[in-house]
Amino acid sequence: MKREGFSLIELIVVIAIITITVMALGYGLTYAVKYSKLNSLREQALYKADKVANHLSALDFNDACLQPGTTYDCGSDTLGCCDGYSGDGSITYTVESVNPDLKKIVVEVKFESMKTPGKVHLERLKGNW
Repeated sequence: MKREGFSLIELIVVIAIITITVMALGYGLTYAVKYSKLNSLREQALYKADKVANHLSALDFNDACLQPGTTYDCGSDTLGCCDGYSGDGSITYTVESVNPDLKKIVVEVKFESMKTPGKVHLERLKGNW
């Protein structure tokens, strides 16, 4: 006897395969959106760090913003050292004296996306010449 159509077992197998495929695609999409957002925040943090580092590099070598040995928090910046980012507590920078005519400026910007923390770390050298 010739039967036409699909058996119940065949339909269950096809439905299971389709369900697994849709779930995998959903997970992949969620993963892509999460890391796209994380990369966007990282790019914004890098922009902030670069802008603050450029501003600090353009200051006079003996400026009050470039005193070695202290970590500065842009959230409590009263000297205008953070170039428009005063009040932004996610930005910190330190100044280290490498030698009498050279300072290292290290700017860090922290960010978080969906409970995933991140940090951008940028270093510049400032010479007295």
